[in-house]
Order: sequence, then structure tokens, then C-alpha cells
Amino acid sequence: MNLVFVSHNPIPVLLAVLVLFSSEALSQKESTGTQELSPMVVTARGGFPEPRASSPWSIDSLKARDLRHHVRTMPEALTGIPSVLVQKTALGQSSPYIRGLTGYHNVLLVDGIRLNHSAMRSGPNQYWSTVELLGTESIEVFRGPGGIIYGADAVGGVVNVLSAKPIFSNEGVVQGGHFFGKLSSAENSWSAGLNGIVYSPDWFAEVSYAEHSFGDLEGGKNIGNQVNTGYDSRGTNFRLSRKLNEDTSMTFGLQRTFMDDVPRTHKTVNGLTWEGLSPGSEIWRRLDQERNLYYGKFSWENGGGLMDMGIVTFSLHQHGQERNRMKKATKGGDFQYLDLNDFGVSSRFEADDPWGGRISYGIEYHRENLSSGGYEFDDNRLRGIDLAQGPLAADAHYNRYALYLNDSYETQSGWVVEPGVRFSSIRAELDRYFLKNNDASTIQTPETKVYDEWIGSIRASKEIAKDQFLFSGVSQGFRPPSLYDLTSTDETSAIEKPDTSLDPEKFLQAEIGLRGGADDWDWSISAYRTWVDDMIIRSPIETGNSAVLKANGDGFIQGLEIEVGYEWTPSWSSEIRLSWMDGEVEQMLDDNTSVTLVIDGRIYTAVDRAPDRLMPSQAMLVTRYAPEGLDWWAEFSILVVGQADDLSLKDETDSSRIPENGTPGFALFGLRGGRSVGEKTKITLTAENLGDVDYRVHGSGLNGPGRNFIFSVTHSF
Repeated sequence: MNLVFVSHNPIPVLLAVLVLFSSEALSQKESTGTQELSPMVVTARGGFPEPRASSPWSIDSLKARDLRHHVRTMPEALTGIPSVLVQKTALGQSSPYIRGLTGYHNVLLVDGIRLNHSAMRSGPNQYWSTVELLGTESIEVFRGPGGIIYGADAVGGVVNVLSAKPIFSNEGVVQGGHFFGKLSSAENSWSAGLNGIVYSPDWFAEVSYAEHSFGDLEGGKNIGNQVNTGYDSRGTNFRLSRKLNEDTSMTFGLQRTFMDDVPRTHKTVNGLTWEGLSPGSEIWRRLDQERNLYYGKFSWENGGGLMDMGIVTFSLHQHGQERNRMKKATKGGDFQYLDLNDFGVSSRFEADDPWGGRISYGIEYHRENLSSGGYEFDDNRLRGIDLAQGPLAADAHYNRYALYLNDSYETQSGWVVEPGVRFSSIRAELDRYFLKNNDASTIQTPETKVYDEWIGSIRASKEIAKDQFLFSGVSQGFRPPSLYDLTSTDETSAIEKPDTSLDPEKFLQAEIGLRGGADDWDWSISAYRTWVDDMIIRSPIETGNSAVLKANGDGFIQGLEIEVGYEWTPSWSSEIRLSWMDGEVEQMLDDNTSVTLVIDGRIYTAVDRAPDRLMPSQAMLVTRYAPEGLDWWAEFSILVVGQADDLSLKDETDSSRIPENGTPGFALFGLRGGRSVGEKTKITLTAENLGDVDYRVHGSGLNGPGRNFIFSVTHSF
């Protein structure tokens, strides 16, 4: 948890005094931290609740309604979770690396609905930032391969953004809502949103709307204003639920998010020279994107038989993006777009099994339709020649079929065992794609690629003492080449060629851990090792060249995660989270001195190097004070991150984002506090990076905020 108004302004200090020492108070029911000690989680079992303490998986649950007071975008809410690195390519483009694996190796869900698609990039995906926090109740972070339930791409982990459970009233029609506003100094930003609910004995409706305006981000004391980093966004979330009876309900929903002119600065002349970085040569580069999600969900419980509990979902996920860039002042630029529609059907069921446990199973189908194009323009922004395609195939389809079976039963010795198996079939139909997007003569022969895969998992947990659980497991993960892997012609950080010869990626992870509590303590410790087979690696063709070679490589990633909490008194509590990670994956080193491997006429040597953006060691300490009976709270945090100097071949050539000797470590100090003003108004003040440190999250395209103050208010009605 980092901590964040304008720096040299005395108003924030006065506000802090008024907030923290006013006679009115924030209800003690408000959480004082981001960690939610909810006894139940739903992500591990595909939407069906299970006790978090006894789960054989590593899961963290966060209260999103508290996080929105100080984080900018949804991915930033995950900062500080063990083995989670939140890289920010731009202020509005960020996504998590989980257990050493990048954006498209992790599945993003909204209320259990898959948002991953085949156009996601290999690096941090700007798509994660399109999920709006207003209207979100909690975020569950599932670490490790979740492929049995969630299929391809669920390798590093799964992030499930959850809305509040619909409520119904037996007292007629009830309505309410709240206004949310936030000001932040370091990016000269404001956010505002409205949320309203109406419910009756049989109906529930919720609507929320939020707007955000971010100015240019002010870095630490030696960085100052980071030019051309601000952008605007807005999002709408609507849900309508109908209770058919006590055990059955239907929900219809829609989400719409727009992000306007999000700049990618490090590739331009406005990039930083911090720690020897070399700014790019482009004049400017901007991204617009729109995401729409329409869904209908039918769920029930206590149905008996083979479908005692069930969730059936129909969804249409639409994602569009437009990229504008001026390459050089005298060479014009280009405009590229892609549009993707993903129609999905998923059904998940749970029932008693013959052995006295619970069995869950499901069937899924997704069909994606992709189109992509663009054009070049001159120095005066006048349209020139049309591009053969945009960043991906001009016309392609991507179909996913899957079925799975997962069981959970208790042995006589007290072990709860969860075996599972899943079959996935992916069909990529490459109807029209090109070797070079600016050369229509390079059109390739239409091709269909089919990837079939069986994966398995076995997990187990046992209560070895009161409220203390040992858990372990071995689980497989699977990721077939996506449309991005197969047809990309222009990666945002490096030029690449389509390659339809790539093999699917395969992963096997072993994990052992201990979770529990005693007296005033609670803890969770886990160690894991992931064996990597045929991971798709992008290696630089030659030093200083922006082109990359795509190839499959083997390797491993391993790590240790520790979370410990202690309640000093009923008013004082502390929590520390630690993580360590190591790994290496086979990559192709350009080498003209020895004949080891010849690819496209060039000579390569296979070497073992760290995977991209390997997370450095990290520690986070949070201490909270919530005095009994006074109903206000305050929080102090320290985030310490080690130097990221274990680099991949691609990292070593990324001179606009990663310093030559790796990304320096840093320590951030912060404060947060909150109070009520009357019965309906709540105020929160956050002070971020109190030391005004110059720092950068490893692999990011800009530095983090310097000394920063965030003021937020919520008013209920």
C-alpha cells in the first residue's frame, strides 16, 4: 500500500488536522485496511462459496470500497500482495504480474465472467485498467494455476472483481445511494461518481457512474512534472436482479468503460532520462479504448440431485482500441485499431458426490471475432495509405471449448482432497493476416490452428491444530498461442512477425503452505515452484534493434510468500507481507560467433535468463490504530522493494524503461486516516510517499508519484 495533494500547499495539513481530530467520527465498522478477513471466498470453486481458512489455495480478499479512496485504477489495488508486481506502462495502463507471469498469463474476471481475450498483449495489459472500482464490493486474488476451473491463461493466478451481493427487502421498496469524490495532488486529478440502489422483496437494481480526470504526474523531488502522462476516463455499471424464489435468482448487467487519449510516454521524446534511461524517438503516442460487457446470469442453490447448485451465464464482451502515434516530426505517423467481440456461455454446477463430498463440473464456450486495420498519415495529419492490418490479424476468429470436473472430499485421516481435470480445445481461424501490416503483398495463406489439452490438479488441506491448516497441491496450467502471439506485426515495444509455428505453453506448479491463527496472531506461509515448458519468449534479434524473435523456451519460477498479522491491543494491529522470487527461462541470444541454432538466417545460442519483469524481493508493513468507542482510524505503512537486477534478454535492451543495471530498489512511507462528518458523510485523507522518493516500479514506463496527498469524501443519501 503506497501512500498520496499539491505538495507545497498548506491546505492538506489543515484538512488532516480537521479530519483526524474532529468530534464527529467514522463508524468503526469501516475497514481500516485493504485486507478482508472474510471467512468465505468464491473464486477457488468457480462462484460457489468455501471457507478461506481451509482452502488448499493461496487467496487474498480485498475490500474494493475502501481501496477506491487512494488507488487510481483497479490493478493498483493489488499492490503489496505477496508475489504480485503491478507494472505501469503508463498512468492508465497497468496490470499485475502474478508469481512471475505477465498479464495474459493471469485471468481477469468480473463477477466470475471471463474478460481475457486473444488480443491481449504479452506484457502488462492496458485492459485491466478498464475495470471501474465504483460499484465493486471486493477483489479476490487467487495465486497459482487455476486452469481446472478457469481454463487457458489461468497460470500465474486469477483476479475476480466482485459486485455486492443483491439484497432484497420484506418492507416494500427501499432506495439509497452515495456520492464519491476524490482529489489527488501528484497527478492534479479529480474523480467523481454516483451510486444508487433500489430494492424490494423480489427486485434489486444498482447503477453507478464515475468520471476521472488525471493531469500530468508529478514524480519525486528530482523528477518533477512528467510531461504528457495524463488522461480522462469514465465508466458505467448497471445490474438488475430478480428473485424468483428463496433459492433462485436472475441477474442482468452491463458495464461500459471509455479511456481517452492515454499517453504512452516512454517511447516518445517526453520520456525520462532517470538513471541513464534513453527516451524514445516518437513525438507522441496515445491510446483510446472502449470496453462493453453485457451479461445475463441465472443461479440457484438447494436444487438437489446433480445440479444442487448452479450458475449459468451468457455474456457479450466487446473491446475496441485505437492507437495514434507520430513517429517523427518529418516522417508522419499512423493510426491503428482493433475490434474484438467475445460471445461466451458458461455453466457451472455443484452437487453431493457418492463419497460424502462435493463435486463441481462445468461446460464453457467462447467465440471471438477480431478485425483490425489502420492507415498512415503525414506531418499535417492528412490520411495516407491504408494499412493491410492493424496490430493483429485483419480478420480472425478464436473459439474456446472446455469441460471440467472437480471433486472435494474428506478422508478418514482428516485430509480434504480436491482432484480435478479439464479438457480444453482452442481453434484459431486466421482468415486474413499479413507478414507486414504496411505491405498488402505479404498476405499469408488462411490457416486454422487447433490446440487440444488435458490438464489435471490435486490439492489437499488438513486442520493440524485448532484453526491451523496445512495445504499443498500440484496443478497444471495451459496457455495456447493467442491471436496476438500468432499474428502480431507490431508489438507496442518491439516489432515482431506473425508466427504460426508456436507450441502451446505448459506449466506445472507444486505448492505447500500453512495458514492459521492463534490468540492475537494470524498467518499464511506458502512456497511454490513452477516448471515451465514451451513458454513463448520474445528475445531481441540484436542489441539496440527493436525487432524480436518469438520462440518457445523451458525454465522454472519459484518463490516464498509470508503474511503475518498481530493484534497488539483491541485498538492497535499490524500486518507484514513478504515475498521472494527467483527463476529462469530459456531464451535466444543473438550470437554470430558459434553455430548453435540458425533461425531465419541468423545464428542464436540458447541461454537461461530471468523471465521478463521478474519480481524483486518485497516487504510491506501496515500498522493501524482504531480506538474503541471513538470510531476514527489511522494507518501507517512502509513498502520496501529490492533492486530488480535479474533481467531477461529483452529487459536488457529495454533502455527506455529499465536502467542498465536494473531498476533501483526503494522504500515508501505513507499515512491514511478517516472520520465521519455527521451520520452520512465520511472523509479519508491519504499521504503517499512522504519522503518524496524518486522511484519506479520495475518495467514501468514512468516513475511513481512523489509526495502526494489524496482527499476523498463519501456522502450517503
